Amino acid sequence: MEAIGGGRSLYAFDNPCNGQSCAPAMDQPTMRDFADMLARGSAAMGLEQVALYGTHTGSHIMMEWALAHPENVSALILDGVALMDDATRAEFLELYAPPKVPDEAGSQFHWAWNFIRDQMFFYPHYKKDNAHRRPEGVFDAQTLHELTMDVLSNLETYHKPYEAVFRHDVRSALPKLGVPVLILSHDDGALDEASAEVASLVAGAQLVRNDGSAAAKAAAINAFLEKHA
Repeated sequence: MEAIGGGRSLYAFDNPCNGQSCAPAMDQPTMRDFADMLARGSAAMGLEQVALYGTHTGSHIMMEWALAHPENVSALILDGVALMDDATRAEFLELYAPPKVPDEAGSQFHWAWNFIRDQMFFYPHYKKDNAHRRPEGVFDAQTLHELTMDVLSNLETYHKPYEAVFRHDVRSALPKLGVPVLILSHDDGALDEASAEVASLVAGAQLVRNDGSAAAKAAAINAFLEKHA
């Protein structure tokens, strides 16, 4: 957001179940439910026309927001989208984000630390072998601490957005988008392999590859928004 600058008004919501946003009442919220919550939050702020940016889980949420309210969305930027076959979907639902609760031994603290740390080096994080190692993975102690605290503060609901992503029928949703779409991609991203297919499923989508830095992403976003928002 700092790199985008340019005098634009920028708003960042914590996704429900993450950060400081409360969890939805339903046990198994869908991507559409998450999108509806954020769209209502935006409307409550009086934002009648918005350009949407999402990364990973956020990309799926923003996709459904743009589908539900195309009249309020001037442009959509997707930065990492998960495309899964049925077998991968079932595997991720079982293993990627297991439901957690506090226990008497405090095992949730050690688990959360390892859950975030392993994501820095492996994709998926539970396959700790050379075949699934992320070459670009970097250990950053401060980021590890902050993200671990985020997971712990939402321990009993953190898994719900993950599960909604794994159940999301992305290949059906993408062709229905009727707003200008920018796909961001960089070679080191865990979801980069899907970017070309994502772009092919959206009529008129623009695919921009970059080095993944904040400055490169901001430059691509600003150039796109100058034309569409």
